[in-house]
Amino acid sequence: MSKKQSQEKLFEQLKESFLDFDPAHFVQNNLTLDGAEFKVLDNGWKFMADIYRYIALQATRKDGKPVVIKKGRQVGATVMAGALDLFFTNSGLFDKPNVRVVHLFPALGQVKKFSQDKLETLIRTAKNDFINKNKLISSNSVDNLTMKQFNKGTLWIDSLGTDGDRIRGMTADIVFFDEVQDMFGHAIGNATKILTAAKYGPTGQGVQVFFGTPKQRGSYFSTIWDMSDQRYYHLGCINCGETYPFYLPEDDRWKSIWLHENIIQCPLCGTKQKKVEAIERGKWVGSKNSNDCEFIGFHINQLYIPYFTKENIEKLMLENNPAQTERIWKNEVVGEFYSGAGSPLTKAEIYDKCRDPDRSFAKRIKPTDKTVYLGVDWGGKEDDPNSKGGQSYSCVVVLSAQPDGVLSIEHAHKLRKNNFSFKKDTIKEMYRRFGVQRGVSDWFFGQDVVGDLQSLYRERFLGAQGSGSLIKPMKYREDELIISYNKDLLIDELFDLFRKGKIRFPWKSYEHVEWLIDHCTSMESKVRVTGGQPIKTFVKGSAPNDGLMALMYAYMAYKFDLTKGFTIKPGLERQSNYLRSALAKVTRRV
Repeated sequence: MSKKQSQEKLFEQLKESFLDFDPAHFVQNNLTLDGAEFKVLDNGWKFMADIYRYIALQATRKDGKPVVIKKGRQVGATVMAGALDLFFTNSGLFDKPNVRVVHLFPALGQVKKFSQDKLETLIRTAKNDFINKNKLISSNSVDNLTMKQFNKGTLWIDSLGTDGDRIRGMTADIVFFDEVQDMFGHAIGNATKILTAAKYGPTGQGVQVFFGTPKQRGSYFSTIWDMSDQRYYHLGCINCGETYPFYLPEDDRWKSIWLHENIIQCPLCGTKQKKVEAIERGKWVGSKNSNDCEFIGFHINQLYIPYFTKENIEKLMLENNPAQTERIWKNEVVGEFYSGAGSPLTKAEIYDKCRDPDRSFAKRIKPTDKTVYLGVDWGGKEDDPNSKGGQSYSCVVVLSAQPDGVLSIEHAHKLRKNNFSFKKDTIKEMYRRFGVQRGVSDWFFGQDVVGDLQSLYRERFLGAQGSGSLIKPMKYREDELIISYNKDLLIDELFDLFRKGKIRFPWKSYEHVEWLIDHCTSMESKVRVTGGQPIKTFVKGSAPNDGLMALMYAYMAYKFDLTKGFTIKPGLERQSNYLRSALAKVTRRV
């Protein structure tokens, strides 16, 4: 190699090292997406590259402000968060002193999924094994799913939990609050205390970044978005050089600007161009004066995804998709909060009305101590991050019933396997551990295992089959050991119990019950007119609802006993006739 070639190579190496201080170039130079190029420059992702740069170069300044990102689904924010984790801890820009980054999720299940599926993949597929080579090598260094030590920084991935107790006592410089829409405000407040001694960002505050897909208006996430400068990305015209808003909330201008496929027409001069070009010439514009706001806010939705055509988006619109709902359109596609009547239950309502703060999951229950009911919903998806089959989980929920009608969740879990023997053994274990008096199971998707278990438990394990009947919404077909039920009426009844605080969650086991809370708050309600009468119906939202269905079946088992097989209405008999657990001491006569 000649001296000139050597100098040119050295220059290129220095250039690449210098560019690594820019997070967008760091990503392209060092990371891949499953081995493919990871590009956020010159390809229609400029709106995302600008956020990378703002977080890395502005939020870390002493006059920086917390950043809130309100996003739709599938916009690349989770990958961005993982890439920023690695940028902060591996770029060398934050090594005086070494940076401490904490990436928080609402629950441990999300921690495991992110660490295994996203972060580990970014590390494993990095170019030239760059990230692995930067790991700290010493006798006491740590490298696992929740903590990674690098030569220039340390990364923790953990659960915020219900109150932030898991991370108290830590000291950090940067905190990412991921899926922040599912976090409780007081827990976030507690978590920010670990930034008191932060070396980067504003003194005493550190760097705070909130990612979230909006759900219900009035939530903590909604509040901090309202406190931000609410930046929306404006497109740029290749002809007149001006920028203009593309998407704004409650505004349909995008429909006329976006002509078809990937063709955009400038509303100022009429020039047509590709959407990617318009994005690359665009910029972020705040809706409010940043100096008057406590947060810097960025809004991203699916309309900006470079490879999405207008036809892709139109297929997701309510008028073109019978499976779509207004709530999914607002939350998932355009990234807006939903304040309609279609959300029958929120996570905040469960916290306020259904929480037993000092109670944990039961390990076992004696039949003489409590009256216990089991609900089972069957699905094809296993509780494993690598599970490929099925759209829904197999779940079990165990309830105990008190004489005043309060139903306490004693245990709940998703099945790890879905083969016949595992499902059968799981139900037998539930009966043994918790002294189940009666169980009800989805019959349609579990006919084989239900029939087999009924040979063992008979009427103590009933099948359940949906029916649209309004005249007899609950009916027991004794010869078949099957309950027919009107799903909409029963779910509505169940939500009424939630609102009255009659269903109780063991909050000390929050990490184990958080998934069930998500399932209970995933439904949406609609109203249809039948025979001139409005009927409330419930449909599955964007998240799973299998745990709610299992809870509904457990409630059905309780109601079966309460009404003597649906032959009487609750309240018509004296309370003393209702089933309840009792302890008695019998003295034998001599």
